[in-house]
Amino acid sequence: MKEVLIVIDVQQAVMEHAYEKETIINRISMLIRKARLNGVPVIYVQHEDSAGPLKRGETGWQLDALLEKPQETDHVIYKTKPNSFAGTSLKTVLEELGAEHLFICGAQTDYCVDSTCRGAFDADYDVTLIKDAHTTMDNDHFKAVQIIDHTNITLSNFWSSNASIILQTASEVPWMKEIIEK
Repeated sequence: MKEVLIVIDVQQAVMEHAYEKETIINRISMLIRKARLNGVPVIYVQHEDSAGPLKRGETGWQLDALLEKPQETDHVIYKTKPNSFAGTSLKTVLEELGAEHLFICGAQTDYCVDSTCRGAFDADYDVTLIKDAHTTMDNDHFKAVQIIDHTNITLSNFWSSNASIILQTASEVPWMKEIIEK
């Protein structure tokens, strides 16, 4: 089964007030490095707006300085909606890669991570949400940790005969075990 790692919106403006920012970004960077070593394609997704901090080229739009940077073998997808499949070339890239199983991490849990997991599920991909490698920030109603827990619980209950969403920690991801156990 062809696996792909998708890294969503780990951008400066998005990560500025993110829960456990450094820990999550370091974990995602480790996932990226290990994926490459094991021949797992990496797709970076960046959100952009026509104005504001997420306008293409602005400082806030840039990938966070702590994140492992894309290499020539990686793919970068730009989006304007929370679901990384909506109005982008993501589905085409995944088809070209022969992807069947998507490992998803990034930010923000309650918007783009959640929407992309649902979009992947609706497109009949098996999804692993890496439950300790996505983050968000507190809002007026909930703490970030509550949002993350709620999303993990909700998405882990998605199933169909065509696709599934499961949760794993980074250390449980098959191509990560070797690096974590050392």
